[in-house]
Amino acid sequence: MILTCLISAVLSAQSPVFPQSDIFQYADLGFDRAVFQIEGLYSHQANAMRINDDLISKEGIIPSPTRGYVLYSRVIAQAESSQQVQNFANHIGESTVSELAGAPGFYLVHTNTVAQALEMATGLDAYLGDENVYIDAMRPLSTRALPSDPSFGLQWHLVNTANPDYDVNIEGAWNNGYTGNGQCVGIIDGGVQTNHPDLQANYNSTASSTNSSSSHGTSCAGVSSAVANNGRGGAGAAYDSQWAGLLYGSSSRTANSFGYRNDINTIKSNSWGPVDNGTISYMSSAERSALTTAINSGRSGLGEVFTWAAGNGGTSDRVEYDPYASSRFTIAVGAIGDADTRSYYNEQGSSMLVVAQSNGNNRGIYTTNYGSGYTSSFGGTSSACPLGAGVAALILDANPALTWRDVQAVMIESARLNNPGNSNWTTSPAGYDLNVNYGYGSLDATAATTLASTWVNLGPEVNSSSGQVNVNTSIPDNNTAGLVRTANIPVDFIVEAVEVKLNVTHNNVGDLHIKLVSPSGHASVLAKDRSDGTNNYNNFIFTSNRHFGESSLGDWALTISDRDSGTTGTWSNFTVTVYGHDAGGSSMSLSTPGLYSGSSSLLNIGNGLANTRTYLAYSLAGLGTFNVPALGVTLGIAVPALAASPKNTNAAGGVTFLLQVPGSAAGRSVWMQAAQSGIVTNVLPLVVQ
Repeated sequence: MILTCLISAVLSAQSPVFPQSDIFQYADLGFDRAVFQIEGLYSHQANAMRINDDLISKEGIIPSPTRGYVLYSRVIAQAESSQQVQNFANHIGESTVSELAGAPGFYLVHTNTVAQALEMATGLDAYLGDENVYIDAMRPLSTRALPSDPSFGLQWHLVNTANPDYDVNIEGAWNNGYTGNGQCVGIIDGGVQTNHPDLQANYNSTASSTNSSSSHGTSCAGVSSAVANNGRGGAGAAYDSQWAGLLYGSSSRTANSFGYRNDINTIKSNSWGPVDNGTISYMSSAERSALTTAINSGRSGLGEVFTWAAGNGGTSDRVEYDPYASSRFTIAVGAIGDADTRSYYNEQGSSMLVVAQSNGNNRGIYTTNYGSGYTSSFGGTSSACPLGAGVAALILDANPALTWRDVQAVMIESARLNNPGNSNWTTSPAGYDLNVNYGYGSLDATAATTLASTWVNLGPEVNSSSGQVNVNTSIPDNNTAGLVRTANIPVDFIVEAVEVKLNVTHNNVGDLHIKLVSPSGHASVLAKDRSDGTNNYNNFIFTSNRHFGESSLGDWALTISDRDSGTTGTWSNFTVTVYGHDAGGSSMSLSTPGLYSGSSSLLNIGNGLANTRTYLAYSLAGLGTFNVPALGVTLGIAVPALAASPKNTNAAGGVTFLLQVPGSAAGRSVWMQAAQSGIVTNVLPLVVQ
């Protein structure tokens, strides 16, 4: 189809044995378009190798074919309705159409063979457009654990007796009663041993889409949710949380897992991703839609929390090249070892949010293993990720009313500055410690849960886009100065994350160094020059988390420089989109000297809206979620009741409530929170004295 003779010659020179039944075929997989050598074209699924003739190097060398792809006899289509897809498909060949669960507006067209699916995709292109139709396929994926020699250490990542400061600091959280109760961690992996004696009691079959087993997934589940106090093995970080088994794989399978039972699953842990080799990867539109839907509708609208292994590619790779780990919807968790320093495989990146303990210095991670056993050599960011998921479960145990954005913010605000002697530590214009190796630092479970318990949710998410900035200019070859263009954000709010959508025509994107500088002068490196022969950036989305807390207002400068000679390219256009919350949002606070039985107690509200009706509520049931539609707010306490008649604030936004506390209330726990129209205070957890 495309220079078949040339391809065959290349293949025969590099790999001498190929089945005669193999067929070369161009295919759009949603995340990649290329020629593939397909074995089993007339089956329901077919193994395939990517023919990398489009990745020819400047020296004229074509990389060896990439094995590990699987093509399925179904097509993913984005359309107005299933009936529309079926009507078009009927003109092409025999098929049935079903909805793609988890990705609204996407449909699966089922055929009998991969060959029919390829034909169907070509036909549907004409009706729906080639951006909206592609073969359902699975790319080569790597689980993000590294083998290492067995080592003694057991669960030093939870409690490090040798170096007490070099763990996730979880004892205080547990002692305060935060153990993950009420949370369910979905382990998206190759399967988990459901009957493992240290996992079985916490297994939630209703929240699971599979009962498949794998050693890797079993170890991940143990890190987050292994049962405690049962006389077996160790404990998970959130040992009272439940866990569920979900599968990664083809675009449709992964999309389904993103969206599966997000009414039960509150957190989803992902210790996998594209191969860590320094090349960029794309997410299919179906997966992106499912991830967005989970964020918008999961946990009753508070948003599903996704943790992601930041990657094991070391300094030759970056988090930004992975479309999953770098997404603003996910928490990229990197790895540090038992000496509190960077694990040798840990990647760098502006998308890195935090780090957590894993192997890579001296000792490995002790956790469950397939076959009802245990291992003390688990590691990689595969282990750091479910530890991050476990801490997220503790955070939501401390305050289940947090949104997905608030969980990220709590992690940032409470992170510990690890390896303080590292020269890469810097302070952002917003006052946060940052390190390209560690993001905002090491997760601290006790600090995070303490902060979460009284956290006031961020205001509604706002965003502003520069619109497409057209450049259409050649990038100077082998020139470190490169091209600089600015994009203006005309709205002032507090930044949480920044996305850059980039279009560049270049036959070797590894030549390009890309840097974004905020109006405050703070830089985010998005890509470094490296060995990546990929052609072009086509609407590639780079994400930076380094600008948290800065102002959005002003010019954002993007620099692209070509750091190697021999290949030239053109910068077509880019778009900067900033996400955050209103800088003028409420800082309304609630405080008290204490509640005293049999006497009057003062509760003070400050920084509220001036001359505004203010309500004071209390709960005897603890933290929770309670919507008050009349005020347009969600309280962070369960089954609230009014503590006193509403009062108006003064011109400064303050008001004091005087409460008469019954003498019989001594020793009672009570949670208090105040609200005005559109805003709430922090939650005060109190014990009546």
